[in-house]
Amino acid sequence: MKRIKWLWILLVVALVISPMLVSCKPTATAVPEATAAPKEEATKAPDAEPTEEEVVEVEVTEEAAKELEGTIVISFQSTDKQTWEAVAAAYEKLNPKVDVRVELKPGEGYQEWIRAQFATGSPEASLVNANVVADLINARKFLDLAPYMDKISPYTNKPWREDMEEGAIRNMTDPIEGRIEVLNIETVQVLWFYNKEIFDKVGITDVPTQPTWSQFIGWCQKIKDAGYIPVAIEGDARSFWEMRVGWMMRMYADQYTRKESELVRCQPGDYCFREGIDDKWVYDPTDPHNDDSNMITFNGVRKMAAFYNGEQRVDGPEFKAMYENLAQLLGPMTEPGWIGVTDALPLFLTQQAAMWLDGGWFFTSFEKNIKQLAEGTYGVTEGEATPTPVAGAAQATVFELGTFNIPSMEGELVDAPARTMEGYLGFWGIPKKDQAQNDLEVDFLMFVTSPEGFAIYVQNKLDPNNLNGGISGPPAILNVELPSPYKERFANIKLIGAADQGPGGYRSRGLNDYQPMVREWTDLAQQYFQGTITIDEFLTKYQASLENLFPQMVTDHLRWQGGLDALKTPEKKPEVLE
Repeated sequence: MKRIKWLWILLVVALVISPMLVSCKPTATAVPEATAAPKEEATKAPDAEPTEEEVVEVEVTEEAAKELEGTIVISFQSTDKQTWEAVAAAYEKLNPKVDVRVELKPGEGYQEWIRAQFATGSPEASLVNANVVADLINARKFLDLAPYMDKISPYTNKPWREDMEEGAIRNMTDPIEGRIEVLNIETVQVLWFYNKEIFDKVGITDVPTQPTWSQFIGWCQKIKDAGYIPVAIEGDARSFWEMRVGWMMRMYADQYTRKESELVRCQPGDYCFREGIDDKWVYDPTDPHNDDSNMITFNGVRKMAAFYNGEQRVDGPEFKAMYENLAQLLGPMTEPGWIGVTDALPLFLTQQAAMWLDGGWFFTSFEKNIKQLAEGTYGVTEGEATPTPVAGAAQATVFELGTFNIPSMEGELVDAPARTMEGYLGFWGIPKKDQAQNDLEVDFLMFVTSPEGFAIYVQNKLDPNNLNGGISGPPAILNVELPSPYKERFANIKLIGAADQGPGGYRSRGLNDYQPMVREWTDLAQQYFQGTITIDEFLTKYQASLENLFPQMVTDHLRWQGGLDALKTPEKKPEVLE
């Protein structure tokens, strides 16, 4: 402990304004915060309130901060070296004995790379996108960030949780166990982007915020008849699992399974039942937030039991109706040979295709993608082979974008209007190591999520010269504001509810993202959308695949110690194999 000299504290609060002004670049603005006297070990202020001209002398003692040292390795699935090198340099300036290495990874093979890290024992990587290895999260291979939330961030002098939106923290927190194994730092919504010029040319002038599915398919036909590709979309394995096709499966499975909430909700006496929440919940499919985690708790064991006992299936009339609707789009309204296409965005950027499904991050990358195409640098990755030139790329020019929300399927089997993938994004996870190393890595996260650190992050992400930059949506970090025009673009997005929180989405493409199931579903779904098997053959084989792999999924993926025996007592929390 050391003694600090007497501090003179003015009663008139001063506002602290960030001096960072960068010309010709959009910058994130750190919202001014009022300065405050240190709270720890401060002497009491006089009982009498001082006059405006008086000052209060406060003696503060604090423990000398321990100088940090060590190595941090940033290994996200990204190509944005500029942003992370800028953040790393700023952190190293504050902590000169820490070496921050930026070792970003490509999307291809990223999941396998993370697994290989754990296979060697203690992973070297400090930060990864943990969402691609859900089984490793279930196996408790990632650091629980919840205990750190109430620790004081040395970069804001406040509990860490106060640097982030309350909704973001709630979204990251397991509602039953209270664990936080991934950090989400931006908001996101998936929606449709369209070329306004093409729409005008073909006579589509009335574009509602959320059209019906039949309206959407009608637009596609009109666009196709005019000689354009209605929708640009990939059809490779990655798209079916974690990207555009997978998004649609998750969103539309939600439309047909909302009514299953009663079947798999936590019941009185269940390990997950929450008094004051689950005993008050009433099913209301007209409310897009009716099954938010602060409204109801779902019992994961009851979900698995419902599938195992045949109460939740993928070969029923609901899934048949959903897939028949999707078959009107995937194939007839996509680019020729779309199955196997790994990047369809150039078709939209070169105005060959009229529509593109993406996240809000597309608002910040659109002009950059056009520039890359025109310059011949699109898709070029350092150290890898130069991709085949994109037809018409040299003539690519910026055009006016429009947006609409996910079209709603209709019919007697539909439970509610369509919702989308929206909420919070980032999925930053810290692989477990020794306590000192993990503490250092959390300290880095505290810096990144401070107004100072996140302003650097956003400034570089939105730098027009950073062709690999971009953000998904407004920050979940407090006291940071987006610059124009991004602030205005994101302000126009209308939230319609999150599809993934529903009771049936876990079986939208395999069960619980278990990879052997995902692979078999992908193969079957690709056959169906190519017309080589019928809808009935597809769903029968899909159901059989899930049933066949179910015991293995429970043991190897969910890692329930009792295996299938856990389904006999859904009121009890299963023991998980470490």
